[in-house]
Order: sequence, then C-alpha cells, then structure tokens
Amino acid sequence: MAIYIDLDRGDFYNEGISPRQRRVYLMRWNPSISGFTRNDFEDYFNYYKGKIEKIENTDIVWTIWDWKDVMHRDLFVMMQVGQEQNGIVWGGFLNGAPYQYKDENGKLTRSRFIECTVMYMQRIEKTNLLTADRLMKEIPEVDWLHGHAGELLSIEVAEKLGLLLVDELRKIDECDDVYFDTYNQKQYVLADILTFMCPELKKRLLDMGKNESPKIKDINELMVHVDDEDYSNWDKIEDHLSLEMLNDLLL
Repeated sequence: MAIYIDLDRGDFYNEGISPRQRRVYLMRWNPSISGFTRNDFEDYFNYYKGKIEKIENTDIVWTIWDWKDVMHRDLFVMMQVGQEQNGIVWGGFLNGAPYQYKDENGKLTRSRFIECTVMYMQRIEKTNLLTADRLMKEIPEVDWLHGHAGELLSIEVAEKLGLLLVDELRKIDECDDVYFDTYNQKQYVLADILTFMCPELKKRLLDMGKNESPKIKDINELMVHVDDEDYSNWDKIEDHLSLEMLNDLLL
C-alpha cells in the first residue's frame, strides 16, 4: 500500500508547475543486485517501442534519496553501474510526490519512492552513448558509479550534463536500440532537456536576441524550442534554438 508523504509545496505544486529552476536527480541501477532486473528493462523498452501492448505500470518506480527537495516534473537520469558497460541508460521526468509503502505489519518502509516518466531510453551496450568514461571525463565533479539512487545534482552540474546529453543524443535517431518519447519526438525531448536543465544557455539565448518579447524576465518561465531538425549538422546548439513561453502561450 502506497502512503504519500505530506509535503506542503503550495499552489504551484498543486497546479503541476515548479516555481523554481527544475532540479535534476541522479538515479543508479545495478542490474546484478537490483529488484529491477535486466528482463524488466527489456519489458519496459519493448513496451515503449510498441512491441508489448500492456505493462503493469507505465511509469518506472524508483527509490529517491534526496526526497525532501523533489518536486513534480523535476528531471532524472538513470545511471547503470556495476556492469562491463556503465552509463546513462534512460531519463525523463519525476511524477507526483514521493511516497513510502506499508508492509504486511503496517510498518512504513525506510526508503522513499517516486514514479519516473521515461523520455528516452537506450541499450548502452549497443549504442556506446553516454558512457561512464565520457561522463567522468566531461563532468568529474560527480561520482557517477557510487552513491545513493536519487542524488540531487547542483544546478551548475545539471547544466553541464544537459548539454552533454543533447550533444550525445542528437547524434543518433530512434532505432532498435534507442527510444525517444513518441508523443514529443526526439526534437522536443532534446528541447525539454535544454529548457529545464540549462538556465545559463537560456540567458545566452536572451542575450543573443533569440526572443523578441520584452515581457520575458524570468528564465525559468522560458521554453526552448528546436527550430532545425537536422541534428547531424549542428555546430553550436544555440544557433538552432529559439525561446517560447511555458504552457503553450507563445509570445
């Protein structure tokens, strides 16, 4: 039985909108010891790819360590660890509020859990994208292979990660070993990453005159939109982006 933790986050949370810069959580998964098995990964992957019609829960449920700070629609990346090939294997948004379970004796679990909506997923052994070696080289501030699931990243580190994610994911189209949210499609998945993980990029876009509206003052209310679908020819990311208001209100 799931018991939701009562955290007062105000009207913004109730409306499903974060009133602050979205935060990013690093999840970790060791398939050798986790209750979430390699078969579970394949089941979800095949469900998202449309090869399986039904699955018990469309969102993946995971433990979260820094649960007191989490808000609906914060982001996460899932790091595969303890394997021959380690790295980020899926990512997306966190849904709802953290919760605990009651066991058969009515005792609450020590761990907190949260639902994770997947926006992209990959078989890293086949793609060789977002590997631990690349992450450790580009973002050495993080111990990618050790620590709790649900570690809150700093905003500065999250931005470096967001730019790396887009730079890597833009190189490959959806194929047998890569999934992008079919509702949003690849270009919007990447735009969401830049929107919610990269505040300094949005500041640079404003300075470059990428939005003509004088009304915009808060970068956290800005939506990044990808103009150019030819990702293979990207040079500078900001050359192919413009800014829109959040919640489909275009200015």
